[in-house]
Order: sequence, then structure tokens, then C-alpha cells
Amino acid sequence: MDQSVKELHEKRSKMWEGSIANHRKYIDDATGIFADKFTQDRSCPVCDAHNELELFYKEGGRYVKCNECSMVYINPVFTDDALEDYYRTNHDLQGEIVESDTEFYSGLYNKGLDGIEKVLQKRGQILDIGCSSGIFLDTAKGRDWKTFGVELNQTEAKYAQNKGHTVFNDLLHRIDFDTRFDAVSLWDVFEHLKNGEAYLNHLKNLLLPEGVIFLQIPSSDSLAAKILHEKCNMFDGLEHVNLYGVATIKQLAEKCGLEILSMETVISEIGVINNHLSYENPYFGNTDNKTNIAGLIDETTLHNRLMGYKLQVIMGARK
Repeated sequence: MDQSVKELHEKRSKMWEGSIANHRKYIDDATGIFADKFTQDRSCPVCDAHNELELFYKEGGRYVKCNECSMVYINPVFTDDALEDYYRTNHDLQGEIVESDTEFYSGLYNKGLDGIEKVLQKRGQILDIGCSSGIFLDTAKGRDWKTFGVELNQTEAKYAQNKGHTVFNDLLHRIDFDTRFDAVSLWDVFEHLKNGEAYLNHLKNLLLPEGVIFLQIPSSDSLAAKILHEKCNMFDGLEHVNLYGVATIKQLAEKCGLEILSMETVISEIGVINNHLSYENPYFGNTDNKTNIAGLIDETTLHNRLMGYKLQVIMGARK
């Protein structure tokens, strides 16, 4: 189904509005930013430098760019306790939104699995972190993977369990798995994790010797993010604490003893960019041009240059 930009984002606006409504209870009305009791300062999550350029504020959060490695991140960031409280009390709309837009997400999920299977040359056991109601696991199971998941939201975890997936309703570091996995996937999850280095090092220990880690993450190198800046939905102010680009995800992988086995971008956001360039709301404007930007760059060229909205990255232990 060929949906307009507006139709596609109207479906997703319900989830965005639900998240922003939950943000507001943490914001200090006097300052318009998150109250100090919920946050802490930090260094760059990739290179540990304390050398940042302030970019902008968005929905209570402050985005900065590291002057040393170009990493984009939120600083100050929520404390661990505040983040856990936020996610446990957040809406359970993710599964509903994905269920209502099956064709779009199915294409992304199958593309990711194609990449994983190409690298592994087999199927086996896959663990999906932040599995929501299990839509990706449904796709993997349909391709003969044995499916496991981790999901903090109790409602969505139960829903996924009821579909036959083995799902754990707890934080990853508290779970004692009795097996190892051929693949661990994180679909739009890794950008939510404050300490990506520690998390990747933990994930390595969950893999079989030739196993891989798959990430789909919003890319700070995307053309949409670079043009729209704070108007881009990638910047939500609270949840997307780390926004990696091509160089910074490579740098982090190397730091963790991992190598990038595959990297592609998905979702062009050409229609969104064209709305913005026409002085309209990027997500609810009226463009019908989703094929090229001002006749200068098309979807194929954009993805060849790794400038799509999201990165799909597969990494494994460095040989």
C-alpha cells in the first residue's frame, strides 16, 4: 500500500503523543526542562570526552554533539532509577502501532533477517531485546527461528508470551539465560541505552561463538536529521539518549572488540524533507514527492551514501 507521508505519520502520532504526555511529569514548570532530581551529567558515551557543543533543547531534554568524535547525545541524562520508572509506566502503544502498519514493519523486519541470515548462513535461536508485543518475533518464527524476547512493559510482554514466544519481563542484566544465541536483535532500542559500551559487552556473552548482534538505530548522519534538526522526530528529548552515526557506531563496536559485518540504511524520509523544504510541517505537509529531493538526490543514492533515516548494523566478535 502506497501511503502518503501524512497518512504514515498520522498513524504514528498517537505513540509520539503518548510518550510526550509521559515526559511532562518529569519537567520543571519553572524552567521547561527536566528537573535536576531526575538527571545526571555525563561525558561522551563513545569516546568519554568532556568536550561538547550544545545543539538544542527538545521536549525537556538538551542535545549536544561531541567535539572529539561527533557523537550526538542527551546531556544531562535521566538517572537509571528515573529511566526505569519512565519505561515501566510508559504507554503500551508500540505493539498497537506496529500491528496497524504491518506492511511497513514487515518489510524492515524481513530486510534485517535477510542480512542476519546472509552473515550467519543459517537460522537458529534469536533473542530480541525490547520485543514489545512480539511482532518481529512473529516474523522470525515464520522463518523458522526459535524465538526469545525481553520486554519491560508487562502488558506487551504478556501479549508476546501468549503468542508462543519465550519472553522475560525484566531488565537484561537480571536475567539468567540457560542458553546462548545465534543472534541478538535490538530494533529501535539501542538509542535508548545510556551505556552502549557496557551493553554491547554484555550482549557478547549471550552469543554463540559465531553469533551476531543486530541493531536498527536512528542515524545522526541521516539527511533528514541534518536538515530538520530539532524538528526531526528522532530527537524526542528523553528516550533517544544516544544518536549514533556511521563513524560513531563503528568506533563503539571497535572499542568493544566487535567488527561491523554489514551496515545499511533504511527509510529515506524524502517526503518528510520535501515537506520541510516547502515550508510545511515535515510530517503533516502535503507533498506527494517521495522519490527525490529537489531533483538532486533519489532514494537509491541516499541509501548508497548511508544517509537514510535509520541504520541496520550487524556486528560480530573481531577475529
